[in-house]
Amino acid sequence: MTKIAVIGGGLSGIQAAVMTAKAGEETVVFDTGESLVQNTSNIKNLVGHDSVGGHELLRKGKDKLESFGGKIIDEKVVSLDRDEDSFTVKTEESEYSADYIIVASAGELDYLGDFVEFEEGVEGPYMMEKHVVTDSANKAADRIYAAGLANTWEYQTSVALGDGSKAAVNLLSDIYGEPYTDHDT
Repeated sequence: MTKIAVIGGGLSGIQAAVMTAKAGEETVVFDTGESLVQNTSNIKNLVGHDSVGGHELLRKGKDKLESFGGKIIDEKVVSLDRDEDSFTVKTEESEYSADYIIVASAGELDYLGDFVEFEEGVEGPYMMEKHVVTDSANKAADRIYAAGLANTWEYQTSVALGDGSKAAVNLLSDIYGEPYTDHDT
C-alpha cells in the first residue's frame, strides 16, 4: 500500500513524485525506462543549465526522489482498478494498492480504462493519439491527476517538469484541504 502511485518515470512523473515524497507522502513511481527525454543529449532551455542531457536529468531526479524516501518500481502498468477507498495498480509482475494516482506516462493509456475521459491528440513527431482530459489543476477524476504527455501535446522538457509539479501541488492541496506550498528556507 502506498499513498501516491505515479505511473510514468519520465520528467513529469519524476518531478511530481519528488514533490509528493518531499511533502512526506509515501510515493512510488512505475517506470519502464523508456522516457522520451532519455536520449536527448543537449537540452539548452532550462534555467540553471547551459546544456544538460535528458538521461542526466532523469538520474538526478531519481536520486532526489529516493533521498526523500520515494521508490522506483521497474514494472509496466497494464491496468488500474478502483474500489471506493483505493486503486489497485496491476503490472505485468504484481499488484499494488494506492490512494492517489498521477498519470505521467507517454504512449499507451488504455490501462486507465473508463476512469478518465480522453481527447484526440495532435499529429506530429513525438505526439500521442489521445490525451487525458483534466481540469485546470491537472485533475482527471476523483484522486486521479495527469501530467506531461498524458495530459498535453507540449513535449518540451521545461513543460514536463512544470506540469509534473503542478499535478503534485494540486494533489497535495486536495489531500491537505488547503493550498499546498513548498518553500525551502
